Amino acid sequence: MFRFVRRCITLGFAVLLVVALTLLGSFQTATASGPPPLSKTKLQTAVLQQSGVGVVTTGPTAPVILPLPANTPTPLPVGVALFLTGIAKINDQAGTYEGNFDLRLRWRDPGLAFDAKANGTDRQEYGGDAAADKLATIWTPRITLANLVDKTAQGRPGLFIYADGSVVYVQRFRTTFESKFKLAAFPFDTQDLTVRLLSSKYSVNEVAFIQEQQDVNASGFKDGLKISGWTPKRLEFAASRSRGWNGEFVPEIEARILIKRVPDAHLIAVLTPFLLALLVPTMITLYANEPPAPRLASWAGAILGMVALSFTFSVRYPALDSDSLISQVIASGFGYATIMVLLTVTVFNPVVATRLANKYVIQELAGYFRWSLPVGFLAFLTTRTLLTALSW
Repeated sequence: MFRFVRRCITLGFAVLLVVALTLLGSFQTATASGPPPLSKTKLQTAVLQQSGVGVVTTGPTAPVILPLPANTPTPLPVGVALFLTGIAKINDQAGTYEGNFDLRLRWRDPGLAFDAKANGTDRQEYGGDAAADKLATIWTPRITLANLVDKTAQGRPGLFIYADGSVVYVQRFRTTFESKFKLAAFPFDTQDLTVRLLSSKYSVNEVAFIQEQQDVNASGFKDGLKISGWTPKRLEFAASRSRGWNGEFVPEIEARILIKRVPDAHLIAVLTPFLLALLVPTMITLYANEPPAPRLASWAGAILGMVALSFTFSVRYPALDSDSLISQVIASGFGYATIMVLLTVTVFNPVVATRLANKYVIQELAGYFRWSLPVGFLAFLTTRTLLTALSW
């Protein structure tokens, strides 16, 4: 028997050795071969996507960073505006949303000024490929959308250059963004859908994001904007800075799209199964002439139902924590069930009740609990819900 076991172990080690050598050979072959080289066009696209629009590329060579415009203040002011035309696919489970908006950047480059009379116009317009070609030859603030899900996504460009050297660069985006959802007040919550912009190559000493009145006027929502399950409130901007890999701080500005959830459908979906899970055992315990065993069985089913409900919400809304309204409501349900189980085995158990107090005292207590417990529990749920709804 011992020899048989030893042979099996030896054979197993031999098989594992062969598998390991095979995998090692495959890995070395894959490493030696490497990924296929990019074509010239793909390499140019990759360089543009990675390094921004303020870059000149010539085939496979490294990008050339253009210097800051001459005769301009430092840091160079860059106006930021965002006009929202649509929001869809809000996923608070994944922490993403799909935004459809126009991003408008403006700055002044005296080197681009021209004679309006000689040109017959005070504005030069470029769109599509013409805008991309022109952008490759002028300075831009190299803006990066930091919370894009698809880091290679690019907006459709439009460029305006005015006679005094003012530049207005517009990009139209329809893509998916990451955003942090805070569900403490769910379903009465107000969320900030963010669009984070930063200048990836220029420090706070070189570029400054600003919002003057013309930028405020150019920002906002499309008239009649509708978001399924949400109500748009307002658009805010907050300027800050981020620390780069080299220790320098780069300018950053965050557009916050404030939307308020419509709570009606969520309240029905949450409260209906929760109250139904507690209703039947409450009726059996307080108003039915049943022995303790069926009452305890009904409460066991209610507790299992609330456990399943809690698990469902934790999967559907991973951002829900112990401080959220939903978690507190379910916790109060467990507390209510615990109190009812204790009353079932004491006050509403004739065998135990006669040993606790006089039968008339027990009758008074039972009569008081029959109305005070359900009313008190519903009053607590209503008060807690209203406080959360009004505070948000």
